[in-house]
Amino acid sequence: MSLRLLVTGANGFIGSALTEAALARGWEVTAAVRPNSDRTYLRDARLRFVHLPYHSLQALAETLHQQGRFDYVAHIAGTTKALRREDYFRVNADYTRHLAEVLSDDALRPSRFLFLSSLAALGPATAAERVRPDQPPAPVTAYGASKRAAEAYLEALTGRLPWVVVQPTAVFGPRDRDLFQFIQLVSRGLELYIGRTPQRASFIYVSDLVALMLAALESGPSGRKFIAADGRDYTTDDLGEAVRTALGRRTLRLRLPLAGVRAVATLSELVGRWQGKMPALNREKLRELGGANWHCDISETAYYLSFRPEYDLYRGMEETVKWYRQHGWL
Repeated sequence: MSLRLLVTGANGFIGSALTEAALARGWEVTAAVRPNSDRTYLRDARLRFVHLPYHSLQALAETLHQQGRFDYVAHIAGTTKALRREDYFRVNADYTRHLAEVLSDDALRPSRFLFLSSLAALGPATAAERVRPDQPPAPVTAYGASKRAAEAYLEALTGRLPWVVVQPTAVFGPRDRDLFQFIQLVSRGLELYIGRTPQRASFIYVSDLVALMLAALESGPSGRKFIAADGRDYTTDDLGEAVRTALGRRTLRLRLPLAGVRAVATLSELVGRWQGKMPALNREKLRELGGANWHCDISETAYYLSFRPEYDLYRGMEETVKWYRQHGWL
């Protein structure tokens, strides 16, 4: 009998990649998406669909009881951009708590509940250290704080729900629209960096993240958190070099003063509030970019999940740019 997997946020960049990988293993996959969601990357005839009413514990419980017990649940749905702090907490924290509470019922409890959190829930490391899963959480954004709140809800359910948390750094790969904006700019011959000194950064290619998540579902010890990164140390200059190399482009490189960018971000955020949509450049994002050190320690991830990334930033960027070109994005 096939293993049953529920993927929330299955139509997104990471969710659709996980869904494809699980189907390739012969699993029975149910995609939790909103009725009006774009299903461009969810065309496999084997997929099942469900809409989860996260806002209501009662309605959510009724819906999940109709679906029956899943062997695994991967909770990826969330928001990375919101107009208000309370919106981050409602979607990322409260909805996660509702789903986890319902799934802690004896009749519904999966063998593993995976929550896709973020490195932002931990916050950056000090200058001489690396971001570690056991460091005191110190998120610098409302987004990171909301993910940390969701983690705390799961911690309170220890013993009632077998959870694991994956905390990815910047994820890139085919279908990603966030880093694509930088890639698109470089393809036009321009590199823009914020601040006078390169930021210490970390990355993970989407297929490596999916492999890590599958390992965490199948064999990850319950009640643990795993940082997801490729284990290599980069700077934002390395990102620019990887994109330039993949594109085969020369560029004009400019470093913009943080104060000036902050003023622009404030203005664009005001316009975004008027339009009802948070822009890509906002003060939340600048707080993360201002964290000088996002180098990661993935030793526990490697040990407990036997995780060995196949891609570094340069090889992953070659594959990513190739996909963008093949699909007419560039």
